Amino acid sequence: MKIFLIILILSTMLGYGQGQNVVISYGLQIEKEKGLFDNNATLKSFLEKSIVDAKKLTFQLIITENGSKFYSEKILDSDDAITSQRFTLAMANYVGIVFSLKEKLLFQKEMLGENIYAEEALKSNWILTSETKLIDNYLCYKATNVFTVRYETKVFNHPVVAWYCPALPYPYGPVGYGNLPGLILELQVRNAVFGAKSIQLNSNLTFDIKSLEKLKILNEKQLEVAYNKLNGF
Repeated sequence: MKIFLIILILSTMLGYGQGQNVVISYGLQIEKEKGLFDNNATLKSFLEKSIVDAKKLTFQLIITENGSKFYSEKILDSDDAITSQRFTLAMANYVGIVFSLKEKLLFQKEMLGENIYAEEALKSNWILTSETKLIDNYLCYKATNVFTVRYETKVFNHPVVAWYCPALPYPYGPVGYGNLPGLILELQVRNAVFGAKSIQLNSNLTFDIKSLEKLKILNEKQLEVAYNKLNGF
């Protein structure tokens, strides 16, 4: 196992040293979940629409030597479409651009402003398994985790399943998930599934790492105050 990790680290360093950026395009699928929103007709209707609308969305993951940037490509422009898209993105736990750096994650809080971000630690506590499957002829391994949601006094733990590929030695994936020994080609968080549609191993797409210095990082308390103000509380 130690030899494998050493080879993996060397491969990653060599790949970045050649200045080749990697770009992955992901699709999104929202699956039906038994009992979800059964007691709320409005939310149930939004869920049914999001199952259809999710297939129209595309996400990009840009990987450079400095880290990665994950974002949704904008395709909807009418007010109704934007409302529907926001619900779909919320179901996928996507609230804006995500930067994954060497030691931290930065999550955009788009509703508060384009330059407002929150900082989190890299994903950890993965359980690695020996289960495998092929995704576009790439051999992928299964890893599991838990996505915890706290609402008032209640705590909800939702299952997370990631299929990562050691042959693609990049520790990144959709919506900030990563820190695994390989690129995540498929990620399921609760009933939202991100799946890789295309992979460019030598791309000119990049992002300006210096622009992150201009971001405003809010802590948990500051975020709470900002959201309360936004909601008129």
